Amino acid sequence: MTVGRVVPVLNIIKDRSTNMYRVLITDDEKIEREGIKFLLAQEEGEYEIHEAANGRQALNVLRSEEIDFLLTDIKMPHMDGLELASKVREEYPNLPIVIFSGYSDFAFAQEAMRYGVKDYVLKPVDPDTFHTTIGKVKAELQSIRSKKQKEEKGKNFLLQYFLQTYLYSGNEEVLKKAGEILDESNWEQWHCAILIESDKAFFDNVPDNIDEELMQGLHRNFFYLNLNTRQSVLFFSDVYCDYQLVAKHLYDILKQNYSASFHLAVSSRFEGHEALPEIMSQLEQTMEEKFYHPDVHVFNNEASDSQPVNAETQDSRLMEKISEDISRKDVEQLKKHFECLVKKYENDTRFSAMYVKFVFSNVIQELFQENQFSEERKLDHEVERLYSCTNLKQILAITQENIKEYEEFLERSMSDSRDEVASVKNYIYQHYAEDLSLETLAEKVYLSSGYLSFIFKKETGMNLNRFIRVVRMEKAKELLCNSNMKVAQVSEQVGIPNVSYFCRSFREYYGSSPESYRKGTGEEDENTGSHKEQI
Repeated sequence: MTVGRVVPVLNIIKDRSTNMYRVLITDDEKIEREGIKFLLAQEEGEYEIHEAANGRQALNVLRSEEIDFLLTDIKMPHMDGLELASKVREEYPNLPIVIFSGYSDFAFAQEAMRYGVKDYVLKPVDPDTFHTTIGKVKAELQSIRSKKQKEEKGKNFLLQYFLQTYLYSGNEEVLKKAGEILDESNWEQWHCAILIESDKAFFDNVPDNIDEELMQGLHRNFFYLNLNTRQSVLFFSDVYCDYQLVAKHLYDILKQNYSASFHLAVSSRFEGHEALPEIMSQLEQTMEEKFYHPDVHVFNNEASDSQPVNAETQDSRLMEKISEDISRKDVEQLKKHFECLVKKYENDTRFSAMYVKFVFSNVIQELFQENQFSEERKLDHEVERLYSCTNLKQILAITQENIKEYEEFLERSMSDSRDEVASVKNYIYQHYAEDLSLETLAEKVYLSSGYLSFIFKKETGMNLNRFIRVVRMEKAKELLCNSNMKVAQVSEQVGIPNVSYFCRSFREYYGSSPESYRKGTGEEDENTGSHKEQI
């Protein structure tokens, strides 16, 4: 048998598995409560433990927490175990109760059974007796849970059936039939929908809890409806939300966890269930854009996107810019675009705290996605820190910490990058006559183009394109002074096939045309001092 573990209350997620139990231990002696916790730790399963020193405290816990079963002593101050059992049975008639007591008087046992107590265990507690008693309680709870799950599954199946039928038919009679069986009031709370489409029969083989996995990844609730083997649709309730950004994050989650290819369509905002059939039609029409743009994975109905925020400061656009800044290692631009995001939420209070956390957690995820810049600061830890914040100031502080950490990482990496920069410079010296590009050079040293651009600028003080230009101009000067090549030949020799462009660049660099420079054997450059760039 696999032993269980006692889980601290603060560390437990409220969505329980079938093997999780919330237990209330009531005893005025702390040592007795510790003994019961020790015995529970030997039992199979996980236990979220709540404690109370008397019946009054126990009732307060029961009224504020969802408890699976109660373990209580009889003799306690303020309210004893029998009085507690009596009141519990009135308020919570189905809650299993187990009495522990050192009093072996049969009258206590009889009294306890009158209140529906599940079992009566004498102290000191025998481990085998405890095991048997807890086993009975858990068996009953599992039976109840199984019955509830079947009921919920059946109800959810009916709800999905009626909803899907209504989406495609628009028949109000469907709603009437649904209302006779189910409470479909949640339909009125939805304001946006996201359609997910896979390139294969993906939804035939997904886990039954895929909706829970996606909720956990998005940190957002929604109603999940599977339409067919290739399509599912999510319905959201938040009013003030950039669902284009939500869809982008959703796509990232799907791409990271599953091998299929996905396209997502975001609906316009809507009010009331009457709009659902039209919204479904709109989503399918929007999804058709993937035929023309197969490399785009998130589509939306832009004409109906009515979020009252200036287009230049839309979250989705700002996040695209921030993502590009991180990819290019452009910290200065990253800080500027981050400030735009900060100003938006400092000046607009309509957005929910959860949505603001979602937006800034995306900034942190973008930082980690591009570079694992610290072993100690894992992504999950940072996101958890952010979601525990109680105000905007805290959220901004954590995000800025991670940006600062990212900047310091880039600075530290400079000392390890000098060899790569030297290799690129040497390659340029030897291949200046060839068609050179940032991407080509990055491949030579096995770096991303963005990162090479960053470290090269840091190390040399100029960007790569300017450096290549400087090398070519120096070589052109050398050829003009030491050969009889025509200007066109010199231009081609230094990797600039366009003669007009070469002459213009030469004049900008040296302050004279190639012909004039050759006639003056370079003296014009030395006299005018127009050549200011050095390698």
